Amino acid sequence: MRSNIEIEQNSASIFSQNDVDVKKGCFSLMKLNGTHKFKAPSSQVYNAILNPDVLKSCIPNCNSVEVLDASRIKVNITTPLPGLKGPYGIVVSIPRQQAPNYLELQVQRKGTGGSVNAVSQINLTDEADGALLSYDAQAELEGPVAIADNPIGRGITNNTLSSFFKNLDKAIS
Repeated sequence: MRSNIEIEQNSASIFSQNDVDVKKGCFSLMKLNGTHKFKAPSSQVYNAILNPDVLKSCIPNCNSVEVLDASRIKVNITTPLPGLKGPYGIVVSIPRQQAPNYLELQVQRKGTGGSVNAVSQINLTDEADGALLSYDAQAELEGPVAIADNPIGRGITNNTLSSFFKNLDKAIS
């Protein structure tokens, strides 16, 4: 099992003031990408990602997950980010999916803590020893939630992703 979570500064992954002036008005553009290797086949990983019970047990600080309809789920979470504990109800839209190899997830939320407009593409590829998941995500953060784009926030994001993949590995096994 190998997890590679990248959050790069001053490059294509997180824009800094040298690339684009993204800090005006507490605004941040964050890009995340990485891979994770599962021992299970892509169909099993894909189904686990869409299973509300599995998600609830795998997402750190998740209080509940409910299916709203075939293309939306609601996740209720708290966060370890200072000043942004929550709880927050987040609707995740799934505008595109192709089982068992592709999911696109979108979050658009405005409210207490600021606003988030995020898109993530998830690709699953079967390999001889299991599925390789790769993800590419971009999040526009505005207001207090833009705190996530600093060394502490990036560390928390990194740890949360690592915990999610570790928990998902256990749930699938």
